[in-house]
Amino acid sequence: MSVSSFAVQHRRLDTLLEAHLLDVVGADFTLAPARLRRWRRALDRHIGIEETRLLPHVPEQARWGAHVYRAEHERIGLLADKYALRLEAVAARPPRGARARRQAVLALLDAAHALRHVLEHHHEREEMALAHELSAMLLEGAWRRRS
Repeated sequence: MSVSSFAVQHRRLDTLLEAHLLDVVGADFTLAPARLRRWRRALDRHIGIEETRLLPHVPEQARWGAHVYRAEHERIGLLADKYALRLEAVAARPPRGARARRQAVLALLDAAHALRHVLEHHHEREEMALAHELSAMLLEGAWRRRS
């Protein structure tokens, strides 16, 4: 049950980010920033739950200490901020012409790549290790009380 609770949370985040990226692929620079902000709010809630309700309970003998997860959270936040700035710049001055739009889309997808890579590995680490090192009751309670 504990692994699936992480997987469910991660799938929700991935779905939101994918919706944003589909807007980018479609060169919808009006909707893409709003969807990115929605994903970022969900990500911040998710990280907040992990930081306050889960990481304080990581056992000493855990495969990776809480500091590893916290460092990854910080890295994810920095990459998300950097990507958001690039998106905001494009959205503020949408490219004109088909070629310019395609170039902007490609640049944004390239910029999102590092963020997606770190997220993927972070989620795998949580599902592979952290989910097994914390009690199912703790995990279920943390995600149930999402606010």
